[in-house]
Amino acid sequence: MKIAIEARPVKWSYGTGIGNYTHSLIKELDALDHKNEYTFLCPDNQPQDYLPFSRDYTYYSLPKDDQREEVEIPDWLAIEKVDLFHLPQNGFRIPKRCSCKLVVTVHDLIPYFLPEMVRSSFLKRFTTEMPFIVERADRIITVSAASKQDIINIFKVDPQKITVIPSAPSSAYRPLPKAETKDRLWKTYGLKKPYILYVGGLNPRKNVAELIYAYSKIRRLLPEGQSLVILGPEGRHRSKLQLLGEALNLTAEELIFPGFIDTSELPYFYNGADLFVYPSLYEGFGLPPIEAMACGIPVITSDVSSMPEVVGDAAVKVNPYDTLALAEAILKVLTVDSLRLELSAKGLRHSAKYTWNKIANQVLQVYQELISYSPVV
Repeated sequence: MKIAIEARPVKWSYGTGIGNYTHSLIKELDALDHKNEYTFLCPDNQPQDYLPFSRDYTYYSLPKDDQREEVEIPDWLAIEKVDLFHLPQNGFRIPKRCSCKLVVTVHDLIPYFLPEMVRSSFLKRFTTEMPFIVERADRIITVSAASKQDIINIFKVDPQKITVIPSAPSSAYRPLPKAETKDRLWKTYGLKKPYILYVGGLNPRKNVAELIYAYSKIRRLLPEGQSLVILGPEGRHRSKLQLLGEALNLTAEELIFPGFIDTSELPYFYNGADLFVYPSLYEGFGLPPIEAMACGIPVITSDVSSMPEVVGDAAVKVNPYDTLALAEAILKVLTVDSLRLELSAKGLRHSAKYTWNKIANQVLQVYQELISYSPVV
């Protein structure tokens, strides 16, 4: 079987959910599948610099260009005699014409549920293209049962067309020696005090403002005077959150924005935290809580969308719109030692259920089913 994968997100979006998903999937397929042939759609002629695939492969170089893509992607698939094309980035740029089977990974339907929290250009594109993507795909992979139900409800898709395959943290997320972690965080980032951690985007959907409000109510009651460390890139969302902190009279030692942190450094930030809080309003999967669990860190997250399904009973779940409930949960976890230890142990066990080996095997099964069940013409 000849498999094609849209690999441009590895270069364009690495460090974000879709980029990391695509990178991890390709890396695990390289290790796992020695039977099928692979070809990749890349943004340039240097795929060896970023594509985690060590065996022989072919590729096609195509920068982002809507007009060229409509013509050249189908031509590439035909020339390569591809049996199946997988588009992991919500199916964008799915070909209108091609003879091979099409698999798309739809991670979430955020623009349909929180349109006010999405850029207008992306909202227009998503809601315009997604109905066609869902109809055109031969199989849809999505990352949670909650997302599967969203797709069914909105697009009236046959449930048998959708396969739930969750995401997973990379092997880099694991417990690290505390002394090494503490030393690295202090020398590299100036973090010396104990802290509560948030990792993820800073757009309003992530609900970070609510976390800052909650923290401001209890900061003087925290047992070790923990700071609140918020990771995320510079930009207008971060500027607004910083202004909120100033309005709440939070000092630079209490509310800390280290900026964008390279993916390779994130395990140190997780391992150094006393608590991880992720109060998002909507997630297709929501990987950061599982990354934190894999590092042995207790987790508080939302009780909405896919989060209860993803974290199970290994995290404290709260209403993300209830500031007081969030504040009380943070204070309770940091002051009740038995609860904190219980969450840490449960999180380690729970996160072990999510592995890229398992995911890649399930994806390969989807590929094989599509090709095996293809009617003979």
